[in-house]
Amino acid sequence: MKNFFKILFLMLSVSFTESALASSGAYLAGRQAISDHNFVTASKFQAKSVSADPSNSKLLESLMISFIAQGSVDKAITIAETHKIDGNLSQISQMILSAAMIKEGQNKTLLNFLNNSDEITPILKDLLSAWILMGLNDEVNANRIFDKTAQVQGMGQFANFHRAMSQLAAGKIEQAERTFSLIHKDQGNPTRRSVIFHTKILLFQGRFAEAQTLLEKWFGPTFDPEIEELLLNATNEKSYPKNSFLKTKIAIADVFHSIANLISKEADPTFTLIYSRLAQYLNTDHTDATLMSADLLVELGQFDLAIKEYEKLSSSHPQFFASELGRAEALRVSGNEKSAIKVLTKLTQQYPSSANGFRILGNHYRRLEAYDQAEISYGEAIELLEQKGEAGWFLYYVRGITRERLDIWDLAEKDFRKALSLNPNQPQVLNYLGYSLIEKNVKLDEALDMIERAVKESPDSGYIVDSLGWGYYKLGQYEKAVPNLERAAELMPIDPIVNDHLGDVYWMVGRKTEAEFQWRRALSFDPEEEEIERIKKKLKVGLTQVLQDESELSVK
Repeated sequence: MKNFFKILFLMLSVSFTESALASSGAYLAGRQAISDHNFVTASKFQAKSVSADPSNSKLLESLMISFIAQGSVDKAITIAETHKIDGNLSQISQMILSAAMIKEGQNKTLLNFLNNSDEITPILKDLLSAWILMGLNDEVNANRIFDKTAQVQGMGQFANFHRAMSQLAAGKIEQAERTFSLIHKDQGNPTRRSVIFHTKILLFQGRFAEAQTLLEKWFGPTFDPEIEELLLNATNEKSYPKNSFLKTKIAIADVFHSIANLISKEADPTFTLIYSRLAQYLNTDHTDATLMSADLLVELGQFDLAIKEYEKLSSSHPQFFASELGRAEALRVSGNEKSAIKVLTKLTQQYPSSANGFRILGNHYRRLEAYDQAEISYGEAIELLEQKGEAGWFLYYVRGITRERLDIWDLAEKDFRKALSLNPNQPQVLNYLGYSLIEKNVKLDEALDMIERAVKESPDSGYIVDSLGWGYYKLGQYEKAVPNLERAAELMPIDPIVNDHLGDVYWMVGRKTEAEFQWRRALSFDPEEEEIERIKKKLKVGLTQVLQDESELSVK
């Protein structure tokens, strides 16, 4: 497996390396745009550079990559064909030409092309060859290639998935079912698509109880419209139509999509996007590839392109819910949080039984500090989940935070304690509740115990170590507080609150010069407005006087 990735990335790195060129304006602008992953702008400048130097293979390759990344595969094919005429065949151009031959149904031509392609990645060459051979009814040679792939460490299930999918695309439905059965008897987790296609075969065969069992085994209770629809079909004994199974030249898109999945955690997202885009080119209805391309574009900061991909799924599509969540996230990351909330609000209206929709909407409101709306959304999510059993600790925790910010402390504390009843050693909850109790100057012994437990669970969290030090400070145990607050400052050296706390405890143990130094550091790290005034006052009259003034004010 490691050797596979090593070869793949080496070849991709070579493909993406440009030779030194003259410093033309268009070339430099194109380089900058591609560095920013702005593929649309990059292609415009790269096209100008190619016009000035049409025989430069590296420029042509960069332009192909920009076209593929933005979804203009046909334009990339035109360049690849020019590349081929000039005798320049790189890995990227060979991938593109292979996809073009598949789409045009040039199966035998493709096999000859793959046999003579030195640059194309071995795993892609083998899978494409095996799929085409299966489609040409040459099962013996197809299975030899799948067997060879399966022998690579960690690739057994991957190879059998493609064996099954190629059998299905070639109309060998019974063989495909047997192969899927082999996959799903394994202990490892199969892919979502593997289970879905196996289920469709069982529905086609009228094996409804087996289809239901398969779905329940691998998915269990879930809010996934596509899975729920299949489960409903199994329950109602509704058969899956045979003509809905895709033929080889479309279904083979799964080769590119699977490789994209395979490399997604280790490769540059642009590399992964090339495979995902080619999958979309071969099968325009490949929803998983569309959503993958959109997610990758978000990762690359190309939010407008990503949103266009998410919008390809209509409201009637089983994965519309997932695409709208993705669109909302793209809007949020791009800085358009209010539009994201509009998308999510409408989604909760369309899917009122989805706790996940309300949970995510609550997160967006909380980020905007619209705590009243966040509290309502989290409440809806909790109610929906409680109807099915029990909401997890995290929802009670985040609702507790919103209630604490809304100054509804009794309800907030109830939520925090509920979260702890579900996850007794959860450090975030222990810390938040413990620190809140310390700030309110109530139940200090219990609060300190909570934070000590939180530190044991998460000893390198600056926030939690700071809370422990501050707990000791509140209890008047200043000598114990010092090492903990010093440790917190090491973990979070530019946090204004941590530095302010360390200054306070230094003052209390008589280290006043160091206290003033820490307060000045805290001021340099952009604290909240109300904290700025308090720190300035401490620097002017000292902490002792500030505490005395605050005490007199509270009495009044």
